[in-house]
Amino acid sequence: MGIFLIIIFVIFCLVILAIPSGLTYFLYRYLKKKGQTQKRIGLIIFISTTVLMIVYSIKFFKDGAGFGPEYETVQIEQNIGGKLICESVYNADHHSWQYNVDYKYIDIKGDTLDLKSGSYYGREWNKDEQIRKFNDWLILKTGSWHGSDRIIIKNIQSDTIKIFDIDNQFIESDSLWKSKNIKSLLNYCCAETFIDDINENKILLKYKFRTDEHLTNKYAERKITYTIDAKTGEIKMTEIK
Repeated sequence: MGIFLIIIFVIFCLVILAIPSGLTYFLYRYLKKKGQTQKRIGLIIFISTTVLMIVYSIKFFKDGAGFGPEYETVQIEQNIGGKLICESVYNADHHSWQYNVDYKYIDIKGDTLDLKSGSYYGREWNKDEQIRKFNDWLILKTGSWHGSDRIIIKNIQSDTIKIFDIDNQFIESDSLWKSKNIKSLLNYCCAETFIDDINENKILLKYKFRTDEHLTNKYAERKITYTIDAKTGEIKMTEIK
């Protein structure tokens, strides 16, 4: 089925790309009847248009017809000083699309720190992401799997790094969540766990989860706070609202 859809897409693109050449061919046939000068003009227009469309078609399909990969580098000035360098790679197929983003932080002294990477599935990535600082820790929010965010926490003294993919599995495995006996359907589509804010060592997020097996639009929400341990960089759920 996937191959069939791709074939249909390619045929559709070829038809669209052929339209300008077809129109200029009819123009040539019309001008041909008007005399030699008009004929030459019509022929030049037809040949030029056809060549341009052939070149464009080759580039179009060589680049994946919008499926990628497409590369982009974004430099974001940081409120804490320095710059966040983001190397983005976009890829897509006929099912979905995603961005993979590698992060490098150049601090105010000019040193470069590797902050690893994040992925954004089916959504745009934030091109104004700000690193937060807590004691010796740098904290960066980025994307993870469908409907979830990732927290990257790096110690600037020891160079150690902690990465947490905060999805529904991560949330509901926490002892505080389990103690609340909240009704949720863990393996039902489609939970969302997005970070709202990072304040000092507090990570504030919103968790949206399914509560009914049959009603696909019946969800509940909780606001959850995680606290970052100042010594280890580990995070722990400390509040559920």
